[in-house]
Amino acid sequence: MGFGRPLKTRTGSWVRPGAQGSNPMAPGSYGKYVLIRSAPRSYPKTSQQARIGEAGRAVGKECKGKTGSAFYECRSQALSSVRKH
Repeated sequence: MGFGRPLKTRTGSWVRPGAQGSNPMAPGSYGKYVLIRSAPRSYPKTSQQARIGEAGRAVGKECKGKTGSAFYECRSQALSSVRKH
C-alpha cells in the first residue's frame, strides 16, 4: 500500500471525510478512512542549519534586485563573507 510504516506505529487520527460522530476531531468509522497526521514536533537547529540560514539571509539582503552574472558575483562575495565569520 505504500504506507512506509506498519499501521499500528503511525500516529495521528483516522477519520472518514464527511462523516459525523461524537468526537469532532475524529468522526465516523474506519471505512474509507484517512490518516490526519500530528503536527511535526519542533527540534533545535543544528549548527549547519544555522549557517545555511545565515548565508541565505545575507544573499537575500545584499543581492536583491541583481540578475545574471551580477547576482552570481554578489552571491559569491556574500557567501565568502559569511564563511569568514
